[in-house]
Amino acid sequence: MIDWKKLLLYPVAVWVVIYLFICVLVGLKINANANWVMVVTTLISLVGLFIASRAAKVDGIGKALVLGIAWVLVMVILDFILTKPFVAGYFGSWKTYFNYGITFLMPVIFARK
Repeated sequence: MIDWKKLLLYPVAVWVVIYLFICVLVGLKINANANWVMVVTTLISLVGLFIASRAAKVDGIGKALVLGIAWVLVMVILDFILTKPFVAGYFGSWKTYFNYGITFLMPVIFARK
């Protein structure tokens, strides 16, 4: 049976925290493209995905790979709907794919063998 909480709630929660952080920066008229912002969003992503990966308690690398792919798909859909309209060239930036890579790898790294 599919655990929808693991599949949808965890990546959405991480995405929302990062999105709100960027929204606050934009609201305060801080340059959201600065290098330090990428570092902070990556740290937020790492911490959130670490917590989510540990909470997911995935048994085996195979299931972790599927979960990682699902999490990336959820985040790509959210980015396509809610980020792309506001950020020109969003999907042309290596930073975007770097964070997708982290999202894919975290469940694999913390899968129970």
